Amino acid sequence: MADATFDAVIIGGGNKALFLAMYLSKYGGLSVGIFERRHEIGGCLATEETSAPGFRGNTHANIILPMYYLPVWRDFPDFWEYGGRWDQHLCSDGFVFKNNETALSIYSLKYDPDQEKTAQQIARFSKKDADKWLGLAGLERSREYWRVQADMIFNPAENKMDPGILNRQVEVFPKLVEAGFTPDSLVLTASSKRMIKEWFESPELQSCILRFAVSSVNDINEPGWGPAAMGYASYLPLIGFAPGGTHQIAHAAHQILVQMGCKFFTHADVERVIIENGTATGIRLTNGSQIKARKIVVAAGMSPHQLCFDLIGREYIDALLTKRIELIETIFGCLMWYSFALHEAPQYKAEAFNPDIHECQWLGMQPDSDPEHISRECMNVRMGVWPPFEDYAPTVGCHSLADPSYAPPGKHVVQNEQLAPPMSKHTEKEWLEIKKRYADELIKIWQDYAPNMTWDNVIGVDTNSPYDSLRMKNLAPSGDIAGVDRNYWQVEGNRPTPELANHRTPIKNLYATGTCWHLGSNAGSSEAYNCYKIIAKDLGLAKPWEEPHKQEPESLVDEVFKIKKRVQDSAKPKSYQC
Repeated sequence: MADATFDAVIIGGGNKALFLAMYLSKYGGLSVGIFERRHEIGGCLATEETSAPGFRGNTHANIILPMYYLPVWRDFPDFWEYGGRWDQHLCSDGFVFKNNETALSIYSLKYDPDQEKTAQQIARFSKKDADKWLGLAGLERSREYWRVQADMIFNPAENKMDPGILNRQVEVFPKLVEAGFTPDSLVLTASSKRMIKEWFESPELQSCILRFAVSSVNDINEPGWGPAAMGYASYLPLIGFAPGGTHQIAHAAHQILVQMGCKFFTHADVERVIIENGTATGIRLTNGSQIKARKIVVAAGMSPHQLCFDLIGREYIDALLTKRIELIETIFGCLMWYSFALHEAPQYKAEAFNPDIHECQWLGMQPDSDPEHISRECMNVRMGVWPPFEDYAPTVGCHSLADPSYAPPGKHVVQNEQLAPPMSKHTEKEWLEIKKRYADELIKIWQDYAPNMTWDNVIGVDTNSPYDSLRMKNLAPSGDIAGVDRNYWQVEGNRPTPELANHRTPIKNLYATGTCWHLGSNAGSSEAYNCYKIIAKDLGLAKPWEEPHKQEPESLVDEVFKIKKRVQDSAKPKSYQC
């Protein structure tokens, strides 16, 4: 006899599980039980007092983009009020360069809706680039652009050949040509570095765009990412954060799910999916408990290895799928992810050149403007080694300047990101030594840009590395925050493999989703929403996107413009220094 029974049993309590449960409960009308191994739900939507008491740090996800929660904001109107919010710094992205103490700031959409202020900053390095930037900003403001973005993000692979989707790609083509981004054969096959160098002439702007590409888990040297490079550039003014920390988003989802009767079980380690006659009928926990699923089981947040080899079992997986899973790459996405509690915010020498550069969410630091520093960093990571000291390309961001809730009054918290080798390249003892060494190295580098960034200014530091990321079992074996690499054969309909890309598994009534599925490596809702689209198709469940005024992509495009206006309307007056 089962110890508990639900219509839908979800393995894992991360953000993908929460968003999927919201749709299964409200629109599917199913009773849902969520079973999470760890002590709390939310997965990589995690915010804790890490560096010192009272100082909040996001231990995984940090950047939030406005398209992450479009269907959730549309279908669950309370999500924003419960904490599922998006906000921005004065400057969303930027770079400081040591050799000449200059800086380039990309002002956020919140404070620079038409990107005129950003163009003025770019023009200090290249008037041609400034003009092209304004063309790109105009493209981003068009409905044609966002229709294609919505189609790309919020559809599973098997829907992508819909004639409407193809027609909308044709409709955006004139806009791309007008903005100077014609998607010809070279663009479609080149690396993101190759295309950014063609489109923009100033290395300062090239570095801004390409460093964000790296944060999007893109090896900028890898062929096939030319079209994405334009997208990375257009996203720079959209970089934002979750007020109060990313865990507020998990709280918002939890609040909605509790009201709908969803049940949560923490410290519930799932050992196996129960399979009867080729059909998933429930799960067995490591404590021996058995949970029955009347309709479906979903592995939400599991890696493909966990799904197929642990939860299902190799005996159910054919030879081709087995080999493809074994060959999945999990190297490019390992990070040093530190959080510093500070007495005062960093004060940069480059503020003499651009006084606004300190209030930048995603600020890169580089010896000079040459983007080859970033390129070589990617090469070294591919080889599993640390870059030379001069090619360290760290980013930092002081959230407490935009959101005082991140730190006690008068104090500040800064988060840092830099690529690192996979966990397997070092022993536990070596990682413990590396974590301390990297903190010293980062402070040494930082002082060259912000002289007040000495250890005397540091109250505490949380040292998060690929070794530490393994507290999340789905990030094994490398500690890759993307789950699996976003190389060209592990995205879209190949993510994580063609056999699994549409969220179905070799076992009937067993589905899967998570950061290892499309879109991947983000804190958004696309993976869960696309999984629900497949389940709704298979089980005949309600489809909110077919309701009046919710037809897609138009309703999702409407949400983009609503959320941008909402944040712009909340902007407090700033004195810009252009």
